[in-house]
Amino acid sequence: MPEDKVRIAFVGCGGHANHSLYPVIHRINEIDLVAVVDQVEEKRLRVQRLFGALRVYADVDEMLDKEKPEGVCVIGPPQMHYEVGMHILERGIPIFVEKPSSIDFEHAYKLADTAKKAGTFGMTAFMKRFATAYEEAKAITISPEFGPVSMVSIRYTHGAYPLIWGLEPQPLCCLVGNQCHAFDLARYYGGDVVELYAKLCDHGQGRFAFAVTLGFENGAVGLLNSNATDDPAWNIREMLNVSGLLCSVDVEDMIYLDYRPNQQWSAILGDKGCMLCHMLLPMDREGNI
Repeated sequence: MPEDKVRIAFVGCGGHANHSLYPVIHRINEIDLVAVVDQVEEKRLRVQRLFGALRVYADVDEMLDKEKPEGVCVIGPPQMHYEVGMHILERGIPIFVEKPSSIDFEHAYKLADTAKKAGTFGMTAFMKRFATAYEEAKAITISPEFGPVSMVSIRYTHGAYPLIWGLEPQPLCCLVGNQCHAFDLARYYGGDVVELYAKLCDHGQGRFAFAVTLGFENGAVGLLNSNATDDPAWNIREMLNVSGLLCSVDVEDMIYLDYRPNQQWSAILGDKGCMLCHMLLPMDREGNI
């Protein structure tokens, strides 16, 4: 095994891990998947067979003692993220957990505090900020030509949301389990939030809408359209708009990027053939380009 590979173990062999995480492990050359842990033998053996884990375990402590991993991914319900995550952090091993990291703020804070005291770290899977279009949008918003961020507007909408993880009512379930993506994006582009105002329209049966206004520490403002009334199924509609000073950038569905610079041409985008970039030319006062 090359010395630059990191020994990583997984705890959890459920549906989300099988659908979204294990299938991409082989594309990350720096990872050596040394072990997976699950109490259900059929699940852990299936993951080993399909995704190449070197060894399987039913017990977390046995795996930690024998494998001595350099990091552990904990993928399951938030209660599991907290309970298993705390146990691993206390042994000084960094963790990666799916979002949400815990069921509430108190437990999430304890995870972070435990990591700090143990001299290690943890990461929560807020993956949207790492999407190519969002990374390019971030580069634009911190460029000198963009100026200070003035407004961050996010639409993150879908169909009715179920009761999950023992939480209720449905709007709370969605805030913890899904709309946290929108709040993470707001902080990614706007910075720390110092003011928040929200209004809820709730039709019951998981059909609701939040209107949220934000005030950021740097003086910028934000708007969140977070609702579960947009679609009869589960088709997510996702739109980000960030306004600078006489310019703006949009990202639609995590893929398409539109940049409206405050001058006729900007070299900041470079050659980005993997995304759709519209360069809109400014008009003069008579409406001519």
